[in-house]
Amino acid sequence: PPDAPATTPMPAAALPPPFATAPDGQRPYVPILMYHYVRTVDPGIDPLGYGLSVTPAQFAAQLDWLRRAGYDTVQMSALAGCARGESPCPARAVALTFDDGYMDAYSDALPLLQQYGATATFYIVSGFVGQEAYMGWDEIRALRSAGMEIGAHSISHIDLTTLSYYENVDQIARSGQEIAAQIGAPVRSFCYPAGQFNAEIATITRDAGYTSATTTVQEGAQDDLFALPRLRVYGDMSQAGFEATVAAYVP
Repeated sequence: PPDAPATTPMPAAALPPPFATAPDGQRPYVPILMYHYVRTVDPGIDPLGYGLSVTPAQFAAQLDWLRRAGYDTVQMSALAGCARGESPCPARAVALTFDDGYMDAYSDALPLLQQYGATATFYIVSGFVGQEAYMGWDEIRALRSAGMEIGAHSISHIDLTTLSYYENVDQIARSGQEIAAQIGAPVRSFCYPAGQFNAEIATITRDAGYTSATTTVQEGAQDDLFALPRLRVYGDMSQAGFEATVAAYVP
């Protein structure tokens, strides 16, 4: 079994209310931040990996600032519920998302999220689970038990726009079904691999039972829950740059 996180997960039932609510009828913009790795990478050896990574110290500083500045972190299912009028809307919040399901999501990101009282949505590529550098089902279930949201990110992280209709149904629907069977809970949030999608793919995603889907588009409105833009957090992003990025959307 995997080693326990540095901070003991809080049972989901014991978690505090997820966010301060906005006045009735208001739906404030919620910036969706996109992460991949929480790890230390030498940019001279792996420049691509460096760009996709934030160090544990960077992530801790970002979470610390979000808390001190009065932001709440919300999960994608909460954001979708607000947009549909099914649940309260956050007054001043950001959504943290992690793509792919790398092991450091469990070993490094989770303890820091717990330390700073934050939550996040983790998009899992179901066919990669248990491979080298990726989480296994035990780690993914531990994230869920700690109150994190588990979303789907296809079976094989392929460009969905290159596939047939039925291949996309398989990639989109079956990935969520496989994850749900392992974690014992519905999977409601989807992330398009590499952000690639079209109208047909969005329809398949909606018909598969998801309530939202995220892209890699950097800016845009949140009026379409199946084409949600996200703000990428880069490895070379300074703390000041991070704060300015978030504050530009939610002062």
